[in-house]
Amino acid sequence: MLNEPFPFGTSFARIFHVSPVAMTITTLDDGRYIDANEAFAALVGVRREELVNSANPEFRLSRFLGEDPAVYDSLIRPLREEKCRLRTAGGEVRHVVVSSQIQEWHSQPYLFTLLQDITDFQQAEEALRTSETRSRLVFENIPLPVFVYDRSSLRILAFNEAVVEQYGYSPEELRHMDVLDIRPVEDHQKFLRHLPTMPPDTRGFGVWRHKRKDGRIMEMDVIGFDFTLEGQAARLAVCRDVTEQQEIRRALLASEQRHRIFAETTSDVLWDADIPGDVLEFSAGLTDVFGYHLDSKVPLDWWVSRIHSEERAAVSEGFYAALAGQDVHWSAQYRFRRRDDQYAHVLDRGHIFRDADGTPRQMIGAMVDITRQVEATEAAALAAMDERRRLARDLHDAVTQSLYSLTLLAETARRHARGGDWKAADEYVERLGELTGQSMKELRLLVHELRPSLLEKEGLVGALQARLDAVERHSGIQARLTVNLDRKLPPTTQLQYYRVAEEALNNALKHAASTAVHITIQSSDDEVTMEICDNGKGFDPARTGSGGLGLVSMRERLEKMGGRFELITSPGAGTTLRVSSPRQEGYDG
Repeated sequence: MLNEPFPFGTSFARIFHVSPVAMTITTLDDGRYIDANEAFAALVGVRREELVNSANPEFRLSRFLGEDPAVYDSLIRPLREEKCRLRTAGGEVRHVVVSSQIQEWHSQPYLFTLLQDITDFQQAEEALRTSETRSRLVFENIPLPVFVYDRSSLRILAFNEAVVEQYGYSPEELRHMDVLDIRPVEDHQKFLRHLPTMPPDTRGFGVWRHKRKDGRIMEMDVIGFDFTLEGQAARLAVCRDVTEQQEIRRALLASEQRHRIFAETTSDVLWDADIPGDVLEFSAGLTDVFGYHLDSKVPLDWWVSRIHSEERAAVSEGFYAALAGQDVHWSAQYRFRRRDDQYAHVLDRGHIFRDADGTPRQMIGAMVDITRQVEATEAAALAAMDERRRLARDLHDAVTQSLYSLTLLAETARRHARGGDWKAADEYVERLGELTGQSMKELRLLVHELRPSLLEKEGLVGALQARLDAVERHSGIQARLTVNLDRKLPPTTQLQYYRVAEEALNNALKHAASTAVHITIQSSDDEVTMEICDNGKGFDPARTGSGGLGLVSMRERLEKMGGRFELITSPGAGTTLRVSSPRQEGYDG
């Protein structure tokens, strides 16, 4: 029983105000509040200053418990507790367990009441237990672990049932423990250093690691204050388990950090679409790739308006169709306008996140600039088309001219034979044979050029050998390839040497009337050399000019490689073409 004015400066007053359990002290006659803690004010939705000493009947405890009118009257009896519903000032209904005691201060009776909100904690089946003293009633029924320990020895002096349940120690074990025993060994020195800095008043001390009996670590948010218990300097600590929240927070921070690093380092444009909000947020890649500087989110229409007009409707319809259906992924390839009004080809992909009912909430994706790939593909297609046109033109010219010439020679030979001029007829037949042989050479060359290139697959040596086998040898030309290389040549060197050799062989086949050709490829410490010799009729370079027989293109290829080009020929003496280039150090294939 209280035999003195309510001791606001005592340890009980501190417990009263810091407790998460709602408490009130009211008069018996008119239900006026002598005091109420913040937990009760928050529960009923009324500021504590408005409750204390209020004469407003709207704020009476009986008013809040008005749905069960007999409850408040029944609480007048000592040690009475009831389960009931409480309607807050805002009209919300909460399920509470109400416990009450009649206490006296200076012979004046007051009603001390606790209201435990069991709506969130799902403790409808467990009522509050009253105790012999007000402090024990509060201490034992707080649903959070509460420790009282000696500040000097750190020995645990008292604990509530929540400590036993959450930490896994028996009451007997806890009575022989100190507060270091509930912490990991590696945190002891940190706690001992922090202990002298703890202020005596009620204060939140942050998140600390505590250890269960089974060794599992819990992260506890600790609130505490100092008080005197039976002449000893003690500290009360209320602990709330935030392990799960901390793990989620760390995972979120790690995820955000990974996302930020990825967004900052990737050359792609990452985006995040808030579907209900109809807005888009882009990574910094939007500036690097497309030149736009955006400080905040933009409407989805901003993105749609920058899609090429010829593709805008189809892309937009596909995007919203994916959201309207049950798709998880969306992708599209289209042209996107840069800040300089030039269009880039992009490949855009997104992943859709939906609620449990399938409603789309978010889409995260990436725009990849594939302009170079598209342009390379288009250039390759154009080059292939040009090559097909060239081959068709060469095939048409060669076949048409050859057939026309063969027709004329055959007709002339026939006329001479009919006239009895067998000598002239024989000459024309001989020329007919020569022209037929030359036509066959040109046709074999064209057929070889129509085949897929073996350079990438077989390399320079394999591709040249295939060319000699398919064209020169089938045309009756003795063809020989000699190779003396100590390592594989770089792809660029192989390509340029093959093109030079191809041009030289074509010249020998079409113009030189060669019967033998020899290709030599060798390497030294400083350079790679290729020599192509034929025994054809040769020519006068001065009369042909620097641009004849593809010489210009061959020189240009060698100059790009920093190499040399040498031509040795004269009429009737055959032709030797020698090219060389510096070997690339460090390349071994």
